[in-house]
Amino acid sequence: MSHPEIYVPGIELFPGISEPPPRHDLAETLWWHFHDEPHPVGWYTAMLGWAKTFGTSHFALRFPGILFAMGSIPLIFLIARSIFGSSIGCLAALLLSLHGFHIFWSQMARMYVAGAFLSLLATWLLLCLVRTPRPRPWLEFAYVASVVAGVLTVEFFWPLIMIHLLWTALVLPRPELVSNRSSHRIGLWQGPRLFQIQSLAFILAAPALVHAVYRARRGAALDPSPDFLIEYFSFGFLFAKDEFTIPQLQIGQVWVWLLLAFALLLLTASLKAPKREAPIFATTPRISVWIPRLLAVCSAGFIFWLASIAHRRNEALMAMSILPFLALLIPVLGAVWGRFVPRLPSHTLHHPQERALLLWLLAVAAPLILFAASHFVSVLAPQAFLVFVPYLLILCAAGAVWLFQNIRLRLATTGLCLLVFAASVLYASRKPGAPNDYQGIAQAVLSKMQSGDLVFLRNRDWVDTPLFYYINDANFVVSEYDASLQANPTSRVWLITWPHEEAFVITDARREALSDYDKTLEIEKLRARAELFEPEGKP
Repeated sequence: MSHPEIYVPGIELFPGISEPPPRHDLAETLWWHFHDEPHPVGWYTAMLGWAKTFGTSHFALRFPGILFAMGSIPLIFLIARSIFGSSIGCLAALLLSLHGFHIFWSQMARMYVAGAFLSLLATWLLLCLVRTPRPRPWLEFAYVASVVAGVLTVEFFWPLIMIHLLWTALVLPRPELVSNRSSHRIGLWQGPRLFQIQSLAFILAAPALVHAVYRARRGAALDPSPDFLIEYFSFGFLFAKDEFTIPQLQIGQVWVWLLLAFALLLLTASLKAPKREAPIFATTPRISVWIPRLLAVCSAGFIFWLASIAHRRNEALMAMSILPFLALLIPVLGAVWGRFVPRLPSHTLHHPQERALLLWLLAVAAPLILFAASHFVSVLAPQAFLVFVPYLLILCAAGAVWLFQNIRLRLATTGLCLLVFAASVLYASRKPGAPNDYQGIAQAVLSKMQSGDLVFLRNRDWVDTPLFYYINDANFVVSEYDASLQANPTSRVWLITWPHEEAFVITDARREALSDYDKTLEIEKLRARAELFEPEGKP
């Protein structure tokens, strides 16, 4: 169990001394996560129901990630097949199923693989909507639902739906504009129906953006570095490393550059891969204007209420209540775009290329924009970029299939891809699931613990909290250590620390309180240490 996973509601923790505190009902889950957790609340709300239904064992907490990972495989196939064909669709699905980084995060009780699934689902539904010549309410409802679920799951869903909107404006056929009283005046709720659907999605998703602004903070993610882009464009962090990666697992610099060169070769080759013909339609608007207006009023009122209960940035959050009303302008802006911005020439952007353009915007443009933005706000987290990784894999699969016309060379290229990806599975399987071995140190301590032992930890420290998942019946002391020792003069004391943090700890009141005690036992696990202290002279 890693310390981010311990934030799942429903886990038994110790009130008053653990960070996060225990959350066992919907009200306290929503309240605490809105005020104290930077990630969207939708994932945690859903996990509360899951934990209450299936329990909080390792398997139960992590099984949703497996389901979302499995669901992503047919979705990436459908998207790749609709643009490039079945062969590339099969290869893309196989690459995702052998993607070590994706597999690693699918085994964590975290929201990132769910975000990747919802990203693929929303993109697939968007491609379906532009291919239908008439309104499909159930598809439209599913698209809106997937967008709202996505922004309530991961922060990077906002760049994704902005790319969706940009692509829609670029590729939809230019319809005849509906005029109101004048041939030069554009109606308020006119334009292609798809813009109206996207407007509804923005209106309903706006409150989630308020929470992202409320909890935004600097230093929450990695600083920008070229290494980040190198790892992303190397098949989407296929052999990702971090400060906790075991040194024996790290691949050499030569292999890093070879992997990047291979990935960029396939990415470039995908430009020439043949695309499947599929016309794009702009269906006529049939949504009554009162529906988005009512939803905008309700969404704005909800945002204003959220701003009123926030602990800070109240004025800025209240100003964001205008967002749902601005979203009403999306169809108008789309109509203006269609009237005054000419469609790209057919020899530059034609039907097959238009859908591939969406992949390039999602796989390349969005990550580069976010990397540039990381110089001003903290957004770089490899696992968060899983929202974009599947599109990169589709393009690389297209490049691998097209690169060589000779069937033997083509099989060699795809075989090399599969070999590299299979190696990433082995690499990921040897990576620790958590920086510290909480389970190992807890089991070792429990095997030696006696009745009456004290356990010294820090007060409300989120790094310590996963230990409570494994040791839930002990005498924990998190403050006034001297007074506790005086009240229990014959008790043994366990001091549990995480050695990699010692560089940041100047003084430790726990160790000072134990200065007159004898250390009789020391247990070492992966970045975890337990020391047993006994009163001087105790046999």
